[in-house]
Amino acid sequence: MQIDNFFSLYATEAECKQYFKEEREAAGIICRKCKGSHHYWISSVSRWQCKKCRSAISLKCGTVMENSNLPYKKWLWAIYFMSLTKKGFFALKMQRLLRHKRYEPIWCLMHKLRISMGNRDAHYKLNDFVEMDEGFFAGIRKKNTTESLEVKPVKELDRQVKVIVAVSSTPIPAHLHKKGKPKTKPGYLKMNVVEALAKVDISYEAQKMVSKTAEVITDGKTSYRVLKEFTKKHTAIIVEDKAKVATVLPWVHIAISNAKKKILGLHHHVNNRYMQNYLNEFCFKFNRRNFGVGLFNRLVISAISGAWFSTAANSG
Repeated sequence: MQIDNFFSLYATEAECKQYFKEEREAAGIICRKCKGSHHYWISSVSRWQCKKCRSAISLKCGTVMENSNLPYKKWLWAIYFMSLTKKGFFALKMQRLLRHKRYEPIWCLMHKLRISMGNRDAHYKLNDFVEMDEGFFAGIRKKNTTESLEVKPVKELDRQVKVIVAVSSTPIPAHLHKKGKPKTKPGYLKMNVVEALAKVDISYEAQKMVSKTAEVITDGKTSYRVLKEFTKKHTAIIVEDKAKVATVLPWVHIAISNAKKKILGLHHHVNNRYMQNYLNEFCFKFNRRNFGVGLFNRLVISAISGAWFSTAANSG
């Protein structure tokens, strides 16, 4: 949606509230108590009522806005701003754009939206040919000093946030391939933060990321051998020259490089606890890179598909 159209259509709180109502009704209202799908709207209290069990359902219930006191206008405008650019906004900039007095509610709003993006992407698994490798991101470490316990950003050479990265890809026909470019084109991307890179960690995360019919390509790391147990085929390529790893797994390394530039360039440094949220936003926008202005609608769908504290398994 173009900027001039958006701000003319959703300039007031009532218009934004009506938009969320229409989107929720289009997606379908499900009663939490009896799982019924037939409801009627009570305008006097701005709630739906289940025809079966008579339970009331508020407009924010079951969405990323649940338990939030922020106006609908702040939420809708924040969703629109976050969909405008693939690089995103930092919270202080968003606070200024929304003209909100306090920083913390806007910071929480943005993280709730990032969590909803991750929940939405968790519904899908990578198929076809999949490149998989690990990445190491810079976070925050605690350092003991003689005076007190200080929290300082880690240096680039002291990265400690471990991330499993997987990208699906399809081969490019020989007559369309350009010299010096990867011989495949990327499909969808997933990035999951892990505590360690042992077999049990890779097995648990990979089963959530990759389909059983996928053919996975990795480097020679022994922990990846477990992939052959739940994928169609696992190919381990041993590369002695580390400089050539990027040619074997091109899209994984491009994704890792771009994610680091985006996160550290925009936020300078992030806490380990919230690294997954920032990766959720990067993957969500990467996977919908061809949607253009339609990215706003996809982000609205993810926002109303489940509460931010729900898991992908129970978000609709």
